[in-house]
Amino acid sequence: MKQLFQPLKLILVGMGSTLFATSCMMVGPDFARPASKVETTYNKPTSSEFTAAIPESQNAYLNPAQWWASFDDPTLTKLLEKASGQNLTLQQAALRVFQMQAQLGVSDASVLPTVELSASSAQYRNSVFQEITNNSNNLITKNVVVQANWEIDFWGKLRRGVESNLSSYLSAVAAYYASDVSISADVANAYINVRNNEALIEVAKTNLALQAESLRIANARFNYGATSMLDLSQATSQYEQTKSEIPPLIASLRKSEYALSVLLGEPPDYYAKHFGATKGALKPPPELGVGIPRDLLRRRPDVLQAEYAAAAQSALIGVNKAALFPSFTLGGIFGFATSNYGSVNQGPMFSWGNTSSGLTGGLVFPLFYRGAIIDQIRVQDAVFQQSVLAYQNQVLMAQKEVEESLITISTSKSSVEDLKKSVVAAKSAAELALERYKAGQNDYSTVISAQQSLLRVQNSSVQMQTNQLLGYVGAFKSLGGGWAADMKVPQLPKQMVSEMEERTDWGSVLTQTGDPTNVRIGKVLTGTPDSSATSGK
Repeated sequence: MKQLFQPLKLILVGMGSTLFATSCMMVGPDFARPASKVETTYNKPTSSEFTAAIPESQNAYLNPAQWWASFDDPTLTKLLEKASGQNLTLQQAALRVFQMQAQLGVSDASVLPTVELSASSAQYRNSVFQEITNNSNNLITKNVVVQANWEIDFWGKLRRGVESNLSSYLSAVAAYYASDVSISADVANAYINVRNNEALIEVAKTNLALQAESLRIANARFNYGATSMLDLSQATSQYEQTKSEIPPLIASLRKSEYALSVLLGEPPDYYAKHFGATKGALKPPPELGVGIPRDLLRRRPDVLQAEYAAAAQSALIGVNKAALFPSFTLGGIFGFATSNYGSVNQGPMFSWGNTSSGLTGGLVFPLFYRGAIIDQIRVQDAVFQQSVLAYQNQVLMAQKEVEESLITISTSKSSVEDLKKSVVAAKSAAELALERYKAGQNDYSTVISAQQSLLRVQNSSVQMQTNQLLGYVGAFKSLGGGWAADMKVPQLPKQMVSEMEERTDWGSVLTQTGDPTNVRIGKVLTGTPDSSATSGK
């Protein structure tokens, strides 16, 4: 029996020897992180007449995993925890990770030989003449064949393909975390806008009550003949105008609640039903640790995503360049075949006399379409260069977003302090104007002006406090807040896993945990960027 498999053994040994001989040769460039322009420090605003310094402690570094805790709002914490598990856009990003993992498995298998087992049995009925000639009316043939085929990856085309798919897979993992960071910021912004609209409605209602009292006084003075119809008309107009501003604020509040509910993966009325009765307790963080710009290369998943995307495109240059060189194929066949034709009987099929085996080799070399191949390489090189520029632009945009957030925090903080003083003065002016009107010392236009100024200043104060909070959210997002700089396989909801496993054999893929390739980001993004984007042939 050992002799029966000797030909197949020779075939596999030959394939293994060729694989060893070609395992080190790969055409095309080897990817290196593109050089990018990164500042040494941020332009942190200082205290001046129109800007405020941002408290910062080098020891109180940004907590990337739970940045929202610095706002000290339990409702916000609950909302973000729910969004991380139920947001549908985030789940789509997670599913793309598993899609790219399966695609990586497809490309990885292309490097190995294919071995196929085929078996057939056929029975033919002879014609009357053949039956007389061969003393039989049937022809029976049977065969069992094992066939192996292999495209020898002499120039690294298939391995570059695997390399590209691996980078695309890691890019998808980074994209998931980039989406997670973005959605967390969206939830925080939507929640802050909900609280902003609630505060604006409260301001409007408070001023409406003040103006209702002014209208009552104007009406009483008119009835006693102490003032003209003009004052009463002006008081009525002001009251109705302020009242008309409340419905749009209510509509804006509801829209913010609807948007927040959808971010949580729930119907539009979910927030109002479950969180509508809660009160906001958002406070600006006491300090902010921003680090240095170079930290963005390891703290922002979208920057890592762009780097892996460029790496995937770089590998495709080698895939296309390999087409310029000869491609080699090796094949082998080993099997048994027997037939029973008339009086001729070849005996039992699984016997040495009925074996068949052979080796095949092939060579393909492009001759007349090499120009097209070269153009295709140029196409891929241009695509790769675009991805390099996209990465470099992403690094610049990341720095810009941090700087924008810092100046937003600084200026809004300065304005908040000024507006607090302005609100105190406006309240005093409104109260004094109304008292003087009661005493007949000024006309009603002074009261209108003071009360309108109070409403405007209070609205500005609320909005500026909101801008300050939004600035902090923007800072946390631009600094990569929400990502712990660790590439772990995303977790899908149990119900989704159950549905997918019922449709398709996923094995343990959908429930695996930990690092997908045992590569942590800290190891990938250490060292100084090279001066050029690629190196190699």
